[in-house]
Amino acid sequence: MSQTIEGLFLKSTITKNNSILIDILTENYGRCNFVISNTNRKKSNFLLQPFHFLEFSSKFNNEKKINSASSIDLVFSVVNILSDIRKTGYAILITEILTKVIQPQEKNTLLYSSIKDMVISFESNPFSPVFGLFFIKNLLNCLGIKPINNYSSENQYFNPKDGKFCSIKNNDIEEDFPNKDFSKLLGTKIDYDPYFLISNTNRRKIMNLLLYFMNYHGLINTTKIKSIQILQSLYD
Repeated sequence: MSQTIEGLFLKSTITKNNSILIDILTENYGRCNFVISNTNRKKSNFLLQPFHFLEFSSKFNNEKKINSASSIDLVFSVVNILSDIRKTGYAILITEILTKVIQPQEKNTLLYSSIKDMVISFESNPFSPVFGLFFIKNLLNCLGIKPINNYSSENQYFNPKDGKFCSIKNNDIEEDFPNKDFSKLLGTKIDYDPYFLISNTNRRKIMNLLLYFMNYHGLINTTKIKSIQILQSLYD
């Protein structure tokens, strides 16, 4: 029986028979592949964009590697993201990170809802380059390996191996790493604060640390992210 499925578009490829294979992070089944046949290419190009949440019909079978999809439409539009080259840049870069981190058919409803909330907030708020910091912070939280915010006068230095602040500086961290700013970021409760105050230099250093932290804990190989250098220095 056909059912309605919602999911975040990750990437697509054209098959030999000219169908479109789409990689989707679904709300209820995790990351899955679907094939679209006999579709309007112009409409597909419009729909298959970074940060687009899609809704479609499918006779989904969890045992299949690829399921068919039809009647595809947007759950909501992200006009501001796709019309602002700065926001579009982040959408592309973060989508690439998600494709490296999320495993096939690994259901995580907390992760899905968090990404959806972040995208809605990014769409409705002014652009700020701190979005990348907030997104990765929330991503780590949803994956269960978030850094612990135990910053204090006794524990002033973050240790990525232990995932918390310690009393002794770690040699893997830059000498002037902004530990206090990092603690402030970790302590922020909302999904995304475009007015979060931080210098461009400290933002880059925290981004470098978050990526190192992900790499160290086996979530991602940062050398394989094509756009990583753009992400690290985007829009200073």
